[in-house]
Amino acid sequence: MLSDYQKMYKELTVVLSEYYLNYLLYNKNAQKFNDYHLTTQQDAFLFFMKDNPRITANEIAKKFAISKSAVSQVLSKLEAQNFIKREANPNKHREFFIRLAEKGLDYQALSEEADKEFMEKHFADIDLEQLENVLRTMKKVNVSISPPNI
Repeated sequence: MLSDYQKMYKELTVVLSEYYLNYLLYNKNAQKFNDYHLTTQQDAFLFFMKDNPRITANEIAKKFAISKSAVSQVLSKLEAQNFIKREANPNKHREFFIRLAEKGLDYQALSEEADKEFMEKHFADIDLEQLENVLRTMKKVNVSISPPNI
């Protein structure tokens, strides 16, 4: 039985990698992401902040399982490039909320445009029920692999 899971895991890894590669290669808007010259970690932070608009550096550190110092370094670079801005937390004066700034909002808009175009072109022929099953399964996988209390 374990070997069946191992085989499925390998196949799933290949399929997810193929999907991501195809998304980048065949989505004209996704190729525009390269113009921003972001590291993988910076890109991941921006995508995380898109879905978590008022987040703290501590919360980012917990989610990515890295030190607050490492998060601060990445955030400082993103802030210097006008991707993010820090906003004082009125309830905790030593804490800041991290929000998308002008360039970060542009990046978010590009992301949404790229996703919409890709979805309309490539998902139209896929049954919605099948997509819902994939979504439910991936949510279960994410719960299983996520650290507790995040």
